Amino acid sequence: MQNRLMVGFTKKIAVIGIALALSACSFLQKDNFTVVGEITDHGNECVTFRAEDGTLYALANKASRFRPGDKVRVTGHMALMTTCTEATTLIVDKIVMLSPGN
Repeated sequence: MQNRLMVGFTKKIAVIGIALALSACSFLQKDNFTVVGEITDHGNECVTFRAEDGTLYALANKASRFRPGDKVRVTGHMALMTTCTEATTLIVDKIVMLSPGN
């Protein structure tokens, strides 16, 4: 009987732990922001982007149709986890071509 109670208690603790971890991910997720800059050729795994302030970002999605030299405006948020190793990674929500590269 006591063993059954421990199994039930352990399952409840596991469910609570998962719920807390998921809520922490949502809490840590940053708000969207928009930056303007240029697509670069620094990326091996992901497309890279140099913002006007000089910050290099890796773009995790929606950027494969752009080429180095393209000036773009990117709206997105910082990735919590990524496979891009080139720079700080942005999860792109929207990317707009401002002018094509040369």
